[in-house]
Amino acid sequence: MPAKRAARSATGTARGTTLSGASGANEDVPTSGAVLTTPGTTADAPTADAFRRRPRQSRGQARVELLLDAAAAVIAEQGLQAATAEAIALRAKTAKGSLYQFFPNRDAVLAALALRYADEMRAIHERAFPMDPHGVPLDRLIDRIVKPLAEFHDTHPAFRRVFATVEGPADDTRSAPTRLRAQLFESFVDRLDVLFAARNPTLTTRDRRRVALVAASLGQSLLARRGRAVAADKKPLLDDLRRILLAYLQPVLDPPAAKSRSPRQKR
Repeated sequence: MPAKRAARSATGTARGTTLSGASGANEDVPTSGAVLTTPGTTADAPTADAFRRRPRQSRGQARVELLLDAAAAVIAEQGLQAATAEAIALRAKTAKGSLYQFFPNRDAVLAALALRYADEMRAIHERAFPMDPHGVPLDRLIDRIVKPLAEFHDTHPAFRRVFATVEGPADDTRSAPTRLRAQLFESFVDRLDVLFAARNPTLTTRDRRRVALVAASLGQSLLARRGRAVAADKKPLLDDLRRILLAYLQPVLDPPAAKSRSPRQKR
């Protein structure tokens, strides 16, 4: 991935981040107005500071991005356990001491990489979720959300593995991916809740939240499965996910208009 910006500290705020599809090893209030608004939830700081030293100049920022790109490449090709400090430095074509200038250990690198993925996922959803879902066919609405997520998984093969890291102590950088994963999922459910409220204001709060949770869980599970599938199965799995979501959501979000009863039927 090209260096676009400096990786932020893992204490940074994951504002409105969303995660449909980021899953781990155990993968598993809003208004009803017509216009959607981005959920205003602000995630708690996910972990202690991941950086040993924050990059202050563009050269330092570029080195941090290079290290994160190298970590992602090693994870994608060899797995999470292979992403040692030595392997990351070797892939980045730099000395291991260069890594330790910015990160205290490899878990801190993974925490910063998880936060970068969370930021990118948030940006995807800010573009994907429409401001007004009225008049948009439901299948197109589903595609608008699901397809960019699938593309993100395809172009970021380390994404799923990074968020599958084992949870560590609450004040440890090892907790960052786990906590971000939970925050991303809850934020995604919030966005769906808002979308469904605008699409069908007659839904009760309880029903709307349940449907949002089920839809998000379906997306998370099948996108994660798709990420592990061979190339020939990726499109069929995506098509299946779209069909499942359409069949599940259509009766809820696009209910048939109630037929007026004749005077004889009313007796």
